[in-house]
Amino acid sequence: MTQRMDAKWFAIIFSFALLGSSASSQDLQPSFSLFPTSQGSRFSTNWPEQFGAEELYDGDDVPRIPEPMVFDLVRPLGAVRGEAEINTLAVIPLNRSMGKPEWAPEVEFAVADGLAFEFELPFEEWSLKSYKTAAQITFGKGFNDKFIHGAQGILLYDKDSGNWSPTLLYLAGVQIDETWSALAMAGLRTEFGAEDRASRTQRLLNVSLFRHISDYTTLGIETNTAVDLNGVGEFRLMPQVHREFRDHIMLQAGSGCLFTREATIPEAAFRLIYSF
Repeated sequence: MTQRMDAKWFAIIFSFALLGSSASSQDLQPSFSLFPTSQGSRFSTNWPEQFGAEELYDGDDVPRIPEPMVFDLVRPLGAVRGEAEINTLAVIPLNRSMGKPEWAPEVEFAVADGLAFEFELPFEEWSLKSYKTAAQITFGKGFNDKFIHGAQGILLYDKDSGNWSPTLLYLAGVQIDETWSALAMAGLRTEFGAEDRASRTQRLLNVSLFRHISDYTTLGIETNTAVDLNGVGEFRLMPQVHREFRDHIMLQAGSGCLFTREATIPEAAFRLIYSF
């Protein structure tokens, strides 16, 4: 128990150190302007254009909150009609005796302003384990365009058990200032067909904090908490970096831990994204 708690606190301390590590070597002033001109805007450089949600504002007065890497959104809140994305997430236990690598390709598209859908194929190693679809709606914005919220619904079919698992989440994002932003996701998940009602239903809370260190690089800390009605749960802490390499291409990568009742599982993860 002591080793597990030590590992947990070490991971938490390391995560906050990661976010603050560039303070001594980076100019803390943002490298972008909320009201760019032709002289100081991103269009006057040779860098690729900024990548979707990693921009604080996308020219439409909508805060574009970055997406967490592991438990992501169906397009950013405030997505506009015609946006689309294909990506693949991989989560790899660093101790193979504690689990198998999981990965999932998916496609996302916005069919209308503020309304997006996705379809995903979760794999465990090379075995297709389930089918997953999701929908997301943006309700609106407020507080001088610093706040944006919406909802997400997920439906997963497990091939092994034949059971369906629906999830419903409320989403809230806030642009704290020119550097910091945050996203919260709260809701419930259950599994139809499972025998124990208390263990099959989970309360979910995901909170992520982001620090924009340049127009093309964002640091973040993602937390995922799931607790069933018996009080048994798990907690994931995943520090991460988001980096745009070319127009429409981004890599998110990180390493953290999954804390369960039985063990502390160190993990590495990455998501490769192509947006169009």
